[in-house]
Amino acid sequence: MSVKKRKWVNRGFLHGPLIPIYGFGAVTVLLVVIPVREHLVLVYFLGMAAATVLEYVTGAAMEKLFKVRYWDYSEKPMNLHGYICLVSSLAWGAFSVLLIHVIHMPVERLVLGMRLGTAEILAFLITVMFAADSTQSFNEAMDLREMIEKLTESSQELRRIQKRMDVIIAVIDADVQEGRKKAGELWKKADEYLSVEKWAPELSETINVYLERAKKKSAETAQGLREEIARLSEEMGGLQESLKVQQEKAGMVKSRRYVRSLRMLHRNPGAVSKIYREALEEIRGKSGIVSRIKRKNGRGGGTCQ
Repeated sequence: MSVKKRKWVNRGFLHGPLIPIYGFGAVTVLLVVIPVREHLVLVYFLGMAAATVLEYVTGAAMEKLFKVRYWDYSEKPMNLHGYICLVSSLAWGAFSVLLIHVIHMPVERLVLGMRLGTAEILAFLITVMFAADSTQSFNEAMDLREMIEKLTESSQELRRIQKRMDVIIAVIDADVQEGRKKAGELWKKADEYLSVEKWAPELSETINVYLERAKKKSAETAQGLREEIARLSEEMGGLQESLKVQQEKAGMVKSRRYVRSLRMLHRNPGAVSKIYREALEEIRGKSGIVSRIKRKNGRGGGTCQ
């Protein structure tokens, strides 16, 4: 990615220049293929199988834990659940051959040529830095998970209330239309009967009684509907206000969790989520905040901390 972008690009799960899945992948391939390192074909296919299995298990486990898929091959041909695909697997086989016959040999000589004390000190320092980086990155990934879950929950609640409002409005409209229709029929019949003079006094009194009952019932129904609408409007307004406050807090530089979530997305621009897609895109849309903060305060410093 750095070669492609022509500048240093820090990709992956961690902050430092380490990508755990590639490191564990390389170690896994070495453990599997070193016994057969002289057989090129076996190195290719065993390395391909080992790296592919590791990639699938890691991808599935990370999505299960963090609710986000940090790489996705769903658009690639011959993929399995989007975690692995044929093209990548073939590439892992080629990289396995490159690793075992080119890259690993000088690294092996370098490590074996170290004094034991020097190797132990380096291993200790690297382990401490790796553990600290992993802990911070894990917290960022969990912050991202919490953010997308909360945003999705709020959006779903808003849609649910909106649907209830739509149903009530539809019911009111239907009742109004039905009431108008019945009132029209009633007045039509009343005009027909009232045209006969001898029935006029009796019918007029009867019609007035029924009209009063209808008005009372209509008023009671309308009042009940108005109260329900008012209650739902208040509930929806409160939820919208809560969501607005939450989003405002999320957009504030002082929100550690939100900024950490943006950092994780900044390092993993290809991250996707089928369940929380809308929330993820909403957070990603505000990712420019981090860039502006870093330009203002210096990378990794100032308010971002």
